[in-house]
Amino acid sequence: MLPSITLGGLTRAEWLETVAAAGTVLGALVVAALVSAIMRWAVHRYTQATEVELDDTVVRALRLPAVVLIVLQGVALAASSLSYLAPHADLLRRLWLAATLAVLVIALQRVASRLLTWYAGRPSTGRGTRVDARSLPMLRRVVSLAVWLAGGLVVLSTLGIEISPLLAGLGLGGLAVALALQPLLTNVFASSYMLSDQSIRIGDHVEMQGGPAGDIEDIGWRATRIRAGGHQIVIVPNATLASAVVTNFDTGGGAGDVEVVLRVGAGEDLQVVEAICRAELTRLRDEMPAVASGEPLVQYEAFEAGSVRMLLKLRATTWRDVGRIRHEMIRSVHQRLRAEGIELR
Repeated sequence: MLPSITLGGLTRAEWLETVAAAGTVLGALVVAALVSAIMRWAVHRYTQATEVELDDTVVRALRLPAVVLIVLQGVALAASSLSYLAPHADLLRRLWLAATLAVLVIALQRVASRLLTWYAGRPSTGRGTRVDARSLPMLRRVVSLAVWLAGGLVVLSTLGIEISPLLAGLGLGGLAVALALQPLLTNVFASSYMLSDQSIRIGDHVEMQGGPAGDIEDIGWRATRIRAGGHQIVIVPNATLASAVVTNFDTGGGAGDVEVVLRVGAGEDLQVVEAICRAELTRLRDEMPAVASGEPLVQYEAFEAGSVRMLLKLRATTWRDVGRIRHEMIRSVHQRLRAEGIELR
């Protein structure tokens, strides 16, 4: 019988077991590489063969976790074949189970994140998309945090760590953080509501009751930036904007009325004044593409001290043209009335 030979603290038989285990790990790496290549080929083929991207999204998200899971199983199989690790079999089993659960948690987080991106990119029959792209970073963070917390607790429980004190600590800590960050969290949830509801979008022209009016340039987590008429940036907290009465001029097609109020002397011939104003408004409607089709409105409203108040109205195709059209209305009507010798009050 041959004597037992040791090398580096291991016998020859144990070294043979180690070499066989290394071969098992190497085989697992080869299988993982083949699986990765097959999944990449399948994604490429189905991307060209089908118009639905949901299956491609899921496969891309699962490719890396699947490779890691195969390698992990190979390492676990190799470790179980080593006789000198038998005293630590229970610990190794716990570590293998915890690592497997961690990989599954990573896979779940990747799939959820990719599905949110895919769902936001789907076309919608209504305004915009089903989920505004601006809300995606926050939604992904919230979903990822929930998955990581739940998965982390399961992994710790698998390792034999008592999670009840952790849950109590998280509850108290979360309450303290929520109280300390209440103003910030209020603005964050308000921005999430506005983005998901899509009542206000970037580029919309809005007017706050008792507040600024202008174009929405950005909706951040804490505040919304509005570019007012003088090109200055007004920063409004999201909670203030969400609770305010806001007129969104870009809803319903974005068209708007252009009104001009005039006062002419009470001694003027009102039929002549009406005809002149109507002719000028009709000319502007025909010459300016920004003016929507329709009959101009010329209407007398009230007698005042020595004058008659009248209302002129055209309709702009978009609210962004209201100022320019009003400018042309005032300039042309004033010029024509002065040429006709009609007194303005």
